[in-house]
Amino acid sequence: MGLREKAVRGVAWSAARNWGSRLITLVVWIVLARLLPAEAFGLIAAAMAYVAFVNVFVEQGFVSAVIQRDDLEDGHLDTAFWTSLGLGVLLAGASVAAAPFVARFFDQPSLAPVIQWMAPALVLAALAGMPQALFERALNYRLLAVREFVAAAVGGFVGVVMAVNGFGLWSLVGWQLGERTASVAVLWAATDWRPGRAVTRRHFGDLFGFGINIVGTNLLDYVNNRSDDLIILYVLGPEALGLYEIAYRLFTNGKQIVTQSVSSVAFSTFSRLQAEPARMKQGFYTATQVVGAVAFPIFLGSAALAPQLVEALFGAKWLPESAQVFQVLAWIGLLHSVFYFNSAVMLASGKPHWRLGLNALNAVVNVAAVLLVVRWGIVAVAAAYTIRGYVLAPLQIWAVRQLIPIEVGSYVRRLAAPLGCSLAMAAIVWGR
Repeated sequence: MGLREKAVRGVAWSAARNWGSRLITLVVWIVLARLLPAEAFGLIAAAMAYVAFVNVFVEQGFVSAVIQRDDLEDGHLDTAFWTSLGLGVLLAGASVAAAPFVARFFDQPSLAPVIQWMAPALVLAALAGMPQALFERALNYRLLAVREFVAAAVGGFVGVVMAVNGFGLWSLVGWQLGERTASVAVLWAATDWRPGRAVTRRHFGDLFGFGINIVGTNLLDYVNNRSDDLIILYVLGPEALGLYEIAYRLFTNGKQIVTQSVSSVAFSTFSRLQAEPARMKQGFYTATQVVGAVAFPIFLGSAALAPQLVEALFGAKWLPESAQVFQVLAWIGLLHSVFYFNSAVMLASGKPHWRLGLNALNAVVNVAAVLLVVRWGIVAVAAAYTIRGYVLAPLQIWAVRQLIPIEVGSYVRRLAAPLGCSLAMAAIVWGR
């Protein structure tokens, strides 16, 4: 099977993987949002933000480094696995000890036990890293689709059963741990690879040279995507964060459904086309156009119907704040969807430090903007996040143009038709 056929099949399975698991996740969110208070969602969001931060150091960018390398040896896999697992165990233990101090900083005593129970997620992430990298490197997205579907179903079942039986906040913890445990179990049951003992300094250096830029980028991604959660928690409290989290999760689920199906395959495919910029350009155009045609009507249509959508899915208790936040975030969803492939181009071209620099700028501006407006509430935070994205957008296009010969006019024309039709549709819906 040629690269084109593998990529197309990979996109199909990746779409099944994302749509199936995201649909299950959305259903679980709907059920739990009707059973639990906003404060519970705020506390689990804070704990997950903590876990996401520590996990950057566990993974160390080794998954991306393994996918990107042309010459992959057993020593690379063994070194990556044992290093990540060792750090996962170490940092999980440290997190249990540090949880009371984190909770005291945010003046939220209830946060400490949630972080402590979520700490095993760091070990689970380390166990999943190398099997996932091997499947993605081989463009074998069928297994990954099955894995995500099973994990979402198992985790969701655990969370809903616990919530119905009165476990409250802990049903959210059970949901997360159940999903991650099932994900690891499916990966290891499906792969023939087993870690050996070929752990060497040379292999570590090979991976670390690429991975350190991914670590930096992931830290800055964290600041871009999670700093608003922590600032809201610190200034406005867990209830406000819970209201924000429902809207943000609805937004991110929509974004991931329309982008990750193609973007995860794009990185693996673009990595095989490092020496063929013309073919990479055509693939970039195609991926961007396809995602724009799907994402634009979804985001603009759902923004027009946000109050009705939030009330129908989650209940009236989330109105009006969650609906208003989602309406604002939908506009940055348009940009994020078509820009999702910029990072894949930079990484596949061996320029992770370019992505690192852009993310550094985004992170600084994002934190400054959120700190400036958080006193006016969660809708203002969403607006600052959105405006920042559009102000810095030209730099993203400039960076991609340095790596593949895209033409701005052709790029824009491919997006104009779906954007125009989607705007017209949204205007009609808003006007009714």
